[in-house]
Amino acid sequence: MKVKTAELKEKVTTGVHKLGYTGEDAQAIIDTLLYAEMRGNNQGIAKIATGGVPKSEDIEEFKVAKENKCGVLLSGGHSMATTAKAADKAVELAEQHGVGVACTNHTHTSSGAIGYFARRISKAGYICFMTVGNGDFAAVAPSGSAEPKLGTNPLAYAFPYDGGEVVFDNATAAIAFFGVVEARLKGEQLPAGVALNAAGNPTTDPNEVMEDGEGENVGGAIKTFADHKGYGLSVFVQLMGSAFSLAGIAGANEEDGAGTFIIAIDPGLFAGKEEYMKRAKQMVDEIKSAKPVDGQKVVMPGELGDRRAKVAEESGEIEIADGIWNELCKFVEKE
Repeated sequence: MKVKTAELKEKVTTGVHKLGYTGEDAQAIIDTLLYAEMRGNNQGIAKIATGGVPKSEDIEEFKVAKENKCGVLLSGGHSMATTAKAADKAVELAEQHGVGVACTNHTHTSSGAIGYFARRISKAGYICFMTVGNGDFAAVAPSGSAEPKLGTNPLAYAFPYDGGEVVFDNATAAIAFFGVVEARLKGEQLPAGVALNAAGNPTTDPNEVMEDGEGENVGGAIKTFADHKGYGLSVFVQLMGSAFSLAGIAGANEEDGAGTFIIAIDPGLFAGKEEYMKRAKQMVDEIKSAKPVDGQKVVMPGELGDRRAKVAEESGEIEIADGIWNELCKFVEKE
């Protein structure tokens, strides 16, 4: 259905406040959810009514756990709010030292569309690479198995160039868990080849992946993208978002929750900012000049989502699946 963007923003704001978040933390969560929804990313508003954004009273207290001249470890809080703080701190450190590292742990909540935070760093003029380990939430089977041992473990990067930013954000799973949630809410099937049921057989039924068809309980498993290639990346992502960040994994140190790793790099560290920006623009232009195959167009990572968001903002309307919008409305209007 078509939804007014103003109404979407109002409902999301009400839903986040209803969950007990206020001030800067609430705004960080609202901005992250809307960033995803406006770009057609499945890390959007479905999270409000399905547990992806738990009540504020159920999260750990935020604190600065460790800090040194080039890195900081932030602990607790809602992941989206804490990651926003970590992104800003990584930029602050990069301004001082050329490179800034920031990690989070003890969040126990969904990180949302991490491209939002990577873009935040890129807009500040820095190169960003970040990964998220999903803590004790295991939904993804390693290559050669049907048993969930990994998170959906997203990674993102963003870099500025003369005229814009390139932003890539992708789960190392064949489909993000909230892609499964959205399929269930829409009454749709999953794409073939992305999931397994509890017996280890391929399935396209989201209810066979989600135990009892609700919550964040996994009855089956999601596969990694491109089999062993996605598996290899997922292991790296989980290492940086768990062991390096002092966060947990399913089966070990679970009390330490989920973890995020962020590195911000001054793009002018070697080349100088002006030369870097010129060369990055040359690279973008060369890639986009590639002759397209029939019926297609060469775009940079993140560009299609940006176009979708721009159209929605300019028209004042956005297309949202009935099931997802109705779930949000029911949650917001429930006494």
